[in-house]
Amino acid sequence: MNAKSFIAAAAMFVATATAFAAESPEPAPEASATASASNLNLPTLGAPSHTSRDEAKAEAVDFVKNYKTTLSVQLDQYKN
Repeated sequence: MNAKSFIAAAAMFVATATAFAAESPEPAPEASATASASNLNLPTLGAPSHTSRDEAKAEAVDFVKNYKTTLSVQLDQYKN
């Protein structure tokens, strides 16, 4: 694709997007002001606080010691 056809395609894309944007209705100013994070019904996520740093490190060390790669797990299926 040469530069002229690329520029023409980009101009058509921008013109089409602008035409669609012009047709979309504008939201009322008071509607956008009321949509704050405190008004939304979203679940809150929290990390469990009962795990200490030492427990998390011990769990990670145990995982690394017993880690098996996916290939190893798949090969074990054929050994047994």
